[in-house]
Amino acid sequence: MKGLRKSPWLLLAVFIMVLLFRLYTRHLDPDPRIRSQAGSQYWARLKVAAPRGFIRDRNGIALAISTPALSFFIDPTLWDPGNAPLLQDLIPRERLERISTKMEGRYFPIARKVDPPVSERIINLKLPGLFWVKETKRIYPQGNTLCHVLGFCSIDDTGLAGTELFWDRVLFAPPEGRIIAKDAKGHFVDVALPGHTLTADNDSLVQLTIDSRLQHILEQRLKEGMDSHKAEWAAAILVEPSTGMILGMASLPDFNPNVRTTFADKESLRNNALSRVFEPGSTFKPIIMSNLLDNGEVSLDSTINCQGKIRVADVTIHDIKAHGKVNPISIIADSCNVGMVNGVKHSEPFRTYSFLKRCGFGDPSGIELPGEESGLIMPPSQWRGSVPATIAIGQGIGVTPLQLAMATASIANGGTLMKPFIVSEIRRKGGKLEYQGKPFAVGEVMSARTSQLMREAMRQAVEKGTGRTAAVPGVKVAGKTGTAQVPGAGGYLKGDYTPSFVGFWPCDDPKYLLLVVIGNPREGDFLGGKVAAPVFRSIVQDMELIS
Repeated sequence: MKGLRKSPWLLLAVFIMVLLFRLYTRHLDPDPRIRSQAGSQYWARLKVAAPRGFIRDRNGIALAISTPALSFFIDPTLWDPGNAPLLQDLIPRERLERISTKMEGRYFPIARKVDPPVSERIINLKLPGLFWVKETKRIYPQGNTLCHVLGFCSIDDTGLAGTELFWDRVLFAPPEGRIIAKDAKGHFVDVALPGHTLTADNDSLVQLTIDSRLQHILEQRLKEGMDSHKAEWAAAILVEPSTGMILGMASLPDFNPNVRTTFADKESLRNNALSRVFEPGSTFKPIIMSNLLDNGEVSLDSTINCQGKIRVADVTIHDIKAHGKVNPISIIADSCNVGMVNGVKHSEPFRTYSFLKRCGFGDPSGIELPGEESGLIMPPSQWRGSVPATIAIGQGIGVTPLQLAMATASIANGGTLMKPFIVSEIRRKGGKLEYQGKPFAVGEVMSARTSQLMREAMRQAVEKGTGRTAAVPGVKVAGKTGTAQVPGAGGYLKGDYTPSFVGFWPCDDPKYLLLVVIGNPREGDFLGGKVAAPVFRSIVQDMELIS
């Protein structure tokens, strides 16, 4: 009887234990559907951009930084569509139209990475259901300056062009997680994970070899030259010939990486210094003449009589005038086509082709930037008829401005082709050295004696030849003009030219080499000595003032 009297209490105790266990498990481990519903009511997990590393010039001047910005969103359950007109001109139109109607859900983004003046106006409206979260925004303090080298990023701070793309693995920081929770008053707040700092510092660094002072000069003078001749494009490269270090690189037309609407013109995004392939014209002559001298195909004693034109195979190659008796030095100084054609008439195509490849033509240089073109050089098996003659005067071959600058630098530095580099050093987060740019000699492409002769010839070109408009009082400049026709379908395009000038100074021990190329001038002259050489001169003069 006692056992029967105890059993109801035992059953009741078991029932209570089971009930308590079920209540416990339901609270600590609820049904996934309940968990999802509760979560959508009280919190949301967001991904927001974290700061990218810095890009600086050789003097430590900031070229690309990440700054705080606000991103805005609404909670449709708390939002009144009637308030949407108050955000007119403050958020994108398509977002404005969307929030003007009834919406589902608890989270809808309306504006990413808003600048402070606009974000303050949005916040001051104090609209119910409108909230914001802190992010970072990529800023380029110099605006258009060096835009093609720096590149730009996506809205989520992923590198899309230039240095930002090439070194994205170092500069990029993974997006940070945010938990947006509702407090007791119904307001949304950021909730950081324990021990986690929001928008953590990112001290990774890409330091360029660019000197911002010289870069500003390059861009200003290049733009003046391009505008005065209503040209379609332009490029300039300033390099230290002894090391291959790039001190300045300019390309026009340009864009502002801070203003995405300027990305619409695809030609503005092209870095002409790396990706524009053009026929160099007479700036190519010192390179070919160097090969002829080294091979013994011409000598300083070699002379010919230039009568202003010469017939080669099925074409006649003209000069601006009859130069009379010329030798290798005066051929370069006076830019004599007939002299160049006569010099290569016994050249062996395979040997010339090999020389040009050693000079870097037909292959990317390997500079630390994306988008570099290889140029165009026909295999020697196709060098028939007039092809060797046209290549000798810089036609029938496609080069990039960077290739031409580096090949000419081998004349300036004593005969060594240097690999160009535009990055001084790369440091990962925490300061660990990832990469360091250093001079690298690709190989000897001409003898020291020949490079000395070509330096003298190019000095004479500036003193009394075609490059006199590049002369700078008090500065020993050596250089070469170029004026090339522009090839098109079925032949050369009428009225299209590419004037250029490449020079270095001081010619006895060159510290700088500068190439200026102006594409398709539509107003005024079209000759390299009248279009590109004056731009070269103005840049050198400005550089001398700050040196």
